Amino acid sequence: MTTNAMDDISLALNPPRVVKRRRGPIRVARSPSRVWPLAAVNGRAPVVLDSAHPGQRGVDLAYPRTAPDDAIACCPIGTPNGTATHILPAMTAALAIDDGVIRFAGRLGNGFGMIIDHGNGWASHYANLQAIAAIRTDLYRPREQHVRAGDVIGYVGAPAPDAFKRLYFELWECDRERCYVPVDPRPHLAGWKLLEHQDAFTPAPPAARTEAA
Repeated sequence: MTTNAMDDISLALNPPRVVKRRRGPIRVARSPSRVWPLAAVNGRAPVVLDSAHPGQRGVDLAYPRTAPDDAIACCPIGTPNGTATHILPAMTAALAIDDGVIRFAGRLGNGFGMIIDHGNGWASHYANLQAIAAIRTDLYRPREQHVRAGDVIGYVGAPAPDAFKRLYFELWECDRERCYVPVDPRPHLAGWKLLEHQDAFTPAPPAARTEAA
């Protein structure tokens, strides 16, 4: 790999917050709004799964199966990609909810996890990632890695081998003692923007196919 290619990768992983010009610095604008940690795939919006653990601090996210035969070819029932009620297509991307700095990216449980500091007293925590799009901080000491809202930070895996895949997500807020504590993310998700991704392998839900026709 050439030096120029390595420089391009370094800049992509660490975009500058301040761009210096002759007439002074120009600050890079923040993203206008937060986004869901999963995008809608071909019009299929993600949903919060019912938790099997009442004390769970965050939420599990996946996609609904609208009928028994919905998306059965790509996400068969009883596999890591499908249950009778939900699906999670292969290589589903997890997204940064807002601009921020990656504080942790590394091995966590059966897969990988990530913590992003968004500034202004907020942070987000992701788990059940089968791969991450960042330099691991548990193995290396990289320069600060910055992300923008909507950036792909990894790909969703399962909490245990052969279990159904789902993204685990927590939203943290800084309290009066300057410690981050988890808050219920569901009221916040309701007001966040839902990005749209297109996937050639995942069929759109019946309602979306009807509207397109």
